[in-house]
Amino acid sequence: MDEPKTRRRLRLASRQLALAKVTKREAMAALADAVSEESRSTALAKRSRDLLHDYGKRAATNNAYSLRANAGFVRQLHDVADQAGKAVKDAKEQAQWQVESLAKAETRARRLEEQKDKARTALQAIQLRRETDQLAGMAHKLQNSSNPTGDSRPTSHKRTAP
Repeated sequence: MDEPKTRRRLRLASRQLALAKVTKREAMAALADAVSEESRSTALAKRSRDLLHDYGKRAATNNAYSLRANAGFVRQLHDVADQAGKAVKDAKEQAQWQVESLAKAETRARRLEEQKDKARTALQAIQLRRETDQLAGMAHKLQNSSNPTGDSRPTSHKRTAP
């Protein structure tokens, strides 16, 4: 592969890796948010259940208005506890989805890092080959300039006629 193509491949891999790292950071932040939401929902559900339990045990007063008000409040607490339980379930599902999303982002970043390393290695090999060829050419020129006969063999190895 020639050097310009390899350089382009390295630049592309670098850009893709930078984007993958941003995606990975975003996935980590989203996971943190989902775990935080799960924690808040769990706390709300527990508090709602505790209140429901406490108000459910309350002794009803002897007038119908307070009995109806207490029953209405208990029903509302029950609804809040149910909603909080659903929110916990949703938050757990969201957290699990975010874990999977983060794993995919990490895998992609790792794969792109490998591609970047391969492109960098290929570019270094091309550059080393070019430098080696230049040095070989210079050595050949130096060898020829020190040998006035134009013979490409070193002068110390010349055959003499018997």
